[in-house]
Amino acid sequence: MNSITYRQQQVINSKAVDLNSSDSNEFKPYSGDALQIALYNVAAKFINSAQQNLENVDRISSGALGGSIQPTDIIVMGKIMTININVLDYYKFIDQGVKGWQSGEPSGSPYSFKPPSGQKGSAPKNSKMVAAIRKWLIKEGLKNTANLHQTQRGLSATAISRQGRRAKITDAATSTAIKISGIIKKKGLKKTKFWSDSFAETNAFAVKEFETALKIDIINSL
Repeated sequence: MNSITYRQQQVINSKAVDLNSSDSNEFKPYSGDALQIALYNVAAKFINSAQQNLENVDRISSGALGGSIQPTDIIVMGKIMTININVLDYYKFIDQGVKGWQSGEPSGSPYSFKPPSGQKGSAPKNSKMVAAIRKWLIKEGLKNTANLHQTQRGLSATAISRQGRRAKITDAATSTAIKISGIIKKKGLKKTKFWSDSFAETNAFAVKEFETALKIDIINSL
């Protein structure tokens, strides 16, 4: 099975696609009173949990969604403190999945792909999903063929043929990505529950964090 065919099957089987790709960002240190620090720590715990959940799911082109999950500054209005969490707006589709227009799966998802209007259910070349899958196929295909070519012919031969190999993989990846996107929309995008599960995972931590912070504030006020 060639590298493009193998990766095509990987994407189809995963039924999960991140629409972009980049690295996650690290949190900046936070300073403030005990309750503010506790609130920030709870937000950081939730975000780390969500990012880890994404890493644990078999997904394609992961990175941008996890990196987009970041805490805002804490807003204090009287006795109320608020912190928001930023995330790319398509997180809900990754979390809850999207029903395939033919399969109706995953059945519990509130979202669904529309039936295709083009020929043979093909997806438009410029769609976000096609672009993400194409980018992943090219990256993985180049990595695979470079390793194989280097093993068989050495570094110099690899450098000479790199440009031609890139063009070939790029052409193949575009048509393959369009096919894959159409199949995923037909069969559905699986649930990850990366966001939903993070609430449950963070709840116990939040209780302990705020209990400790309240004790510290009480002691400091004496």
